[in-house]
Amino acid sequence: MKLMVKKESWPRFCVKAGIALAIIWAAGAAFADRYRIGIDEQVVKCIPGYSIYLIDKKDQELVKDGVYVFSARGLQPLYDDGTEMVKYLRGVPGDHVEIRSHGNIYINNEFKGHGLVHAEKLNKPMEAFVGEATLKPGNYWFMGTSSQSFDSRYWGTVKHDQIIGRAYPLF
Repeated sequence: MKLMVKKESWPRFCVKAGIALAIIWAAGAAFADRYRIGIDEQVVKCIPGYSIYLIDKKDQELVKDGVYVFSARGLQPLYDDGTEMVKYLRGVPGDHVEIRSHGNIYINNEFKGHGLVHAEKLNKPMEAFVGEATLKPGNYWFMGTSSQSFDSRYWGTVKHDQIIGRAYPLF
């Protein structure tokens, strides 16, 4: 028994292929409108073990200890304005932040990190970063997990309008 397969006409095939391509393009555009890939090219990582992140530009709900990407502002000479940085959100408005003389960082009396290794690069003594404050509305404290991380312990808070979105470590 021989099966007969009827060939589809070129116009009909082109219409179906066009619809399929339009659906694929729309799905890709919707994905790209919300998400993008971020790559950390630093040799010493602020979040060790990860170099590639999925960034959700629409997720603006800030959750303490979540990973976020923000646009740097006022971090010269180490980083230009607009440099995108990925860090953990460690402090939110109302939290008490303290950097003690031995370099330990506490938020609401909970240990969050150690070290002020970049003080010398900034031509300041370690003591210049020692102090405590309560975070004001619209101000957030970001840190990496490495003592090598250049983060809020050196430049203070990040304003809400600098936050781009949530970052999900992939690789």
